[in-house]
Amino acid sequence: MKLVLLATLLTCAWAAPQRMPRLPLDVILKGRMQRPISSGRILGGTEVVPNSLPFQVSLQRRDANGIYSQVGGGSILDETTILNAAHGVVGITSFADFRIVAGEHSLSVDSGLEQIRQVSAILPHPGFDDITYEDDISLIFLAEPLDLTVASAKSITLPPPTSELDPPAGLMVTVSGWGTTTADGTISDVLRSVDVPVIADTECDLAYGGNDNYIAVFPSMMCAGDTINSRINYCPGDSGGPLFTGTGADAVQHGIISWGQACTYSQFPGVYTQVSYYLDWIAANRR
Repeated sequence: MKLVLLATLLTCAWAAPQRMPRLPLDVILKGRMQRPISSGRILGGTEVVPNSLPFQVSLQRRDANGIYSQVGGGSILDETTILNAAHGVVGITSFADFRIVAGEHSLSVDSGLEQIRQVSAILPHPGFDDITYEDDISLIFLAEPLDLTVASAKSITLPPPTSELDPPAGLMVTVSGWGTTTADGTISDVLRSVDVPVIADTECDLAYGGNDNYIAVFPSMMCAGDTINSRINYCPGDSGGPLFTGTGADAVQHGIISWGQACTYSQFPGVYTQVSYYLDWIAANRR
């Protein structure tokens, strides 16, 4: 039996996109702050075909009672390396209570395809800024290698350098995770995904109050979300997971879930670490 706690919003909030942008007063006064989406809206997309996203992993943390909770996502780079965000793991010095599960679909049902690995080390980007969320990327190293010869666990493909491909506005991308499915709900038991369009950096920066004197969305970030139809990207519990194009083992990861107002306000796109800016750092630090 799996001992994975389907944590409440408050339990997993530490691993959720934590940055709450300092929105200028004029943004609020002009009515650009929307009301929260009704709790009846599905924020977390739809359930994926089990193990159809073999690069997706679940990051779990053990509590004092020995029960593991879903606290974030991640993607497989190779047998011993997981790509993740920095904001949920920076400052952690003891790794004994963390584990990665590959081949996961239902957090409560054991399919026999799960590969559970303890975490041996975590390397956040040294430039991570917990105010601006620049350099929000990390590598998680596993104590034992994953078996990537099976269909349920495969490496994600990294994108080409930004000089060759900067994902254009309107490109449809996919976000996946076990995050909450309503604004005030609990972690999803099954892996879900949602398709949303890329939003131009300038438009996204403006939504968060960016101007000539204040930059909210930096070039090393990218944005996505269907703000017209309120198709919101992610919620607590999804943090550090992938934004990608393609399907299955052929998927290409373009972003890492980083920050935003996306789970509460439909007007604000989700903001992601743009992976193509960090290819050299990843190459230099993976083991």
